[in-house]
Amino acid sequence: MTAENRICLLSYDTPHLKTTQVLMGLHNRGFRNIDLLLMPFKKRPERAVEFKHRPAQFEGPDPRSLAAFNGGKIIQYSEWRDVLDDYEWFLVCGSNLIEADFANSGRILNVHAGLIPSVRGLDSFKWAILNGMPLGNTLHKIDDRADAGEILFHLPTPVFPEDDLHTLARRHYENEIWMLINFDTLLDRREVLDLPEHEATMRMPIGVEADLIQAFETFKDSHAKQ
Repeated sequence: MTAENRICLLSYDTPHLKTTQVLMGLHNRGFRNIDLLLMPFKKRPERAVEFKHRPAQFEGPDPRSLAAFNGGKIIQYSEWRDVLDDYEWFLVCGSNLIEADFANSGRILNVHAGLIPSVRGLDSFKWAILNGMPLGNTLHKIDDRADAGEILFHLPTPVFPEDDLHTLARRHYENEIWMLINFDTLLDRREVLDLPEHEATMRMPIGVEADLIQAFETFKDSHAKQ
């Protein structure tokens, strides 16, 4: 990579699966000297859920080991202003709340697990199925609004007749990782769907997840590829 298009991964200061997957994918594509901008990590109580749609995240190598493997360095999040102009893009692998000045810099790319602006907010995979909405991921720029930054690429998640919730959730998550690894090629392609805007969702209450599970077969019948 040249200095003009250097990237930095935004993540937590703790082992993190998604960060590992994205860095290793970029490394295997030939990216080198990837730095990591690390936010302080405070472990939160694990939420009780009926259906876990993402793999366990807080495991794997220490971010310092990842950076050393790829030839990069660790930067503490408190220093983001000092390094903002050193990178073309910051890729979100995990984050806490991002300050408005940083969020509005136009340099932070995220893959949201829903098709923005129709499916925004938390637990997008679950809400899309429950509400019968199209399923997919969105590469977009971060700003200081909830999943409302400039949309750069939509990737619908295919649904097959043989799917159950687990196989579909895995494919959906794998597409999210693939999009971050291949962000540069997607920026060149710029495929964006024309979708209506809906309000952002909150976490799905565990009591509603039983409805999600019941709704899956109907969702699959409506959206499966034959």
